[in-house]
Amino acid sequence: MDGIESLRHAIETIPIPGAPPRLSRQGAAVGLALLDTSLRLNHVRRLTERLTVVEHGTARRSTEVDVSLKLLDEGQRQATAQLQDLIGQEHGERAASRPARQRSLWVPLARLPRRDVSPIDVFDSAGQKLPRLTQHEASRLVAAGLYRLLRGILTGDENAQTAKHELNTFLFQVHEPRWLIQQALLTLLTERNHPEEEFALAPARGTVPGYGRQCRELALDILSGCADLLVEYAYLLNVAVRDYMLVVALDDSVEEHRLSYETPLHVDARQPVAKEQWRRLAASRRGYVVTYETMIPATLKSYHLVAATAPEAEISRMYLSTDADQHQVDSLAEDLLSLAERQDAAPLQEADGARHKILELQAQTVLRRLADLVRRRKWEAGQSGVELSPRSLPACHRLAAAATTGEAVRTDSGELDNSLRRHPEFTSANLREAARELIDREFGQDLVLVNGVADNEARAYWRRSGGRDPRGDHIRIRATLVLKDSTKSGPLNVTFYALAVATVSFVLGWLLVGSPWPYGRAATEALGHVGDGQSVITMLLLLPGFLYSRLSLPPRRTVLGYLGTLPQTLVQLSIAAVAGFAAAVATQSRGEVVQVALTIAVGLPVLAALVLFGQASWRESAIPLSRIGAPRWVGTGAWDRRKPLEADVRFDSSGGW
Repeated sequence: MDGIESLRHAIETIPIPGAPPRLSRQGAAVGLALLDTSLRLNHVRRLTERLTVVEHGTARRSTEVDVSLKLLDEGQRQATAQLQDLIGQEHGERAASRPARQRSLWVPLARLPRRDVSPIDVFDSAGQKLPRLTQHEASRLVAAGLYRLLRGILTGDENAQTAKHELNTFLFQVHEPRWLIQQALLTLLTERNHPEEEFALAPARGTVPGYGRQCRELALDILSGCADLLVEYAYLLNVAVRDYMLVVALDDSVEEHRLSYETPLHVDARQPVAKEQWRRLAASRRGYVVTYETMIPATLKSYHLVAATAPEAEISRMYLSTDADQHQVDSLAEDLLSLAERQDAAPLQEADGARHKILELQAQTVLRRLADLVRRRKWEAGQSGVELSPRSLPACHRLAAAATTGEAVRTDSGELDNSLRRHPEFTSANLREAARELIDREFGQDLVLVNGVADNEARAYWRRSGGRDPRGDHIRIRATLVLKDSTKSGPLNVTFYALAVATVSFVLGWLLVGSPWPYGRAATEALGHVGDGQSVITMLLLLPGFLYSRLSLPPRRTVLGYLGTLPQTLVQLSIAAVAGFAAAVATQSRGEVVQVALTIAVGLPVLAALVLFGQASWRESAIPLSRIGAPRWVGTGAWDRRKPLEADVRFDSSGGW
């Protein structure tokens, strides 16, 4: 349910107050300033997130923010400075009795999802905990600001001064509808929960709508009748209802601050049991795939992601992608389609001079934007060490070449015509195909590929390309990591263990039969009449058990345990095979049964050792980017028709910005 729908539902269900809620005018100005600052975050110079993955299904995320107070504009600075005095007034502090203290600015650092917020401590570079504005205080300020903003928007309408119009009645004549909206805003923003679905309270029989119902209807009619005026207001209300603001007090005498805090993550690691076990077995070969998604402000110019794992693991591959160009690509695709329609409607042979000139200018503008976008993607691909193949976007490359190579067409009279519309590649088919390629190949997603990994830590650095104005209020970031066992000691130790178990079983069978070939009539007869069965059982259980205790297998919950599922499974199968051999001897089974148990006790561990040895000897190869969700324009990923791998675990900040 969006902000306006939540407000309408609150108006329907909240009792009409007998007096207006206490919302100060000064607090309204401060609340709007805080909301504006939290939306723009122009004072945040750099955002660094540190993601540490050690155990399966859990991760630790810490955020570092570089704040420059000199980037706050004068209005933001004045409003946030007033908050210091406003807090004192809320607690009944008198100005005369207020001691002299260091001046502070209350500055928003981030917007956190309301449903997932937990106590957060913010620390400065010296490790000192900073004062925080409580969510109740911040919500009251924002509620006061949103009501004043709503009243100001409605007062500016031409019908507000018409005496008999319901808008004039709402603003200047009847008080209860205004009080109801104030109370609804205050309730929505100060309570942690907000309505997910509507519910209706049934009226009693034998009643008719009274004054209270009329007040509610008037408030609801105002919101419905002025919907066109409240489009941008609805967006602000939705942000305020959905998110909390993280507001801290900073020393105004210091311009640059480096702050840090930790926030929880949403984790999606639940799988059906059978699928979970299969993914664990496959992870030993392909690695442990981690996907992380978050939101950053659209105005942010620099973002840094640091991923770390346990020392025994390594990050074999990592990339970062954002949708910062998605608005531009969508607009460019629409312009290409529009240009194709205009090209069909005005052929060169029939176009007059004015129309031809207009279409020529439009064609130059659109294709220059396309060429610049292709150039940026090629530079990104080159920087990341991958390829942007012309085969994956043939129409885009042809049109980009037409806009940048400066080629001309020679007319029948022998003169050079530099018109872009006369270029042989400038066709309606190419324009439509280029628009389709931009969408299908996910050209709105950029790429930062991490090629150098230091030990168990990888860093991805994203920076906004120059000359691009931010669109929207946030940018979606997706990062994927592939973790592998860096020691390789686990599979190697299990290989030796399996061979040792197979050797013990084989030697015991040799001694029981008296021949290295435990088959045939004599061997079957000997296995059916084992004399000292207790000694054989002791050797079969004691020696493999002792060797198993010497194995250093990681806990199942850790990432290394997840990666080592296949070796651990093979160890358990080897132990089960030996136990089956011991059980056959203990029960004095027929020779054929003991013979089969001996074969399994020898063959299964040998097979396990061969599987692990083959896995270790396979040539290490990086997973194709297309298999781990990279944009489809990257290299051969655009031509890989295989389904992308599902992540073993997904972490999401739940739209925390």
